[in-house]
Amino acid sequence: MKIRLLMLVILAIVTATHGQVIKKCDGTILLSTSRNVGQLSQNEIVDFLLTFGSECRDNVEFSEWSNELLFDILDKQTEVTIKILEREESKIDIDAILDELASPVNDGINVTKLIPKVEKVKINDLLKREILARLKIADEHMN
Repeated sequence: MKIRLLMLVILAIVTATHGQVIKKCDGTILLSTSRNVGQLSQNEIVDFLLTFGSECRDNVEFSEWSNELLFDILDKQTEVTIKILEREESKIDIDAILDELASPVNDGINVTKLIPKVEKVKINDLLKREILARLKIADEHMN
């Protein structure tokens, strides 16, 4: 009986920590992400990026907060974030993220400073060009 109970507890812990399905527009992920910006693990960045989707556009609070966090993470953890975008491109809604990169919601975001940081990251040229094109659109609108 004790062994069975122990196995159930272990299974529950493993499922809770590794089997969590990330939902689009998940504000709880934004909350945990915002508390650790600059020190996020790769898994936390992936979880954050998985929350983006075109269906989130109608959720104003989520859209604004996720947009600000995206630029904050990209600024503080540029290389790892860009490489995760490349590695997880098939799982992440890359089009939704690219749309966000073209339209920062906060005037305090320094897109001009982000562009050279992204240029230095070594990833496939097509994705890099798309990211930089969106950042340049954002930069033009902010200046």
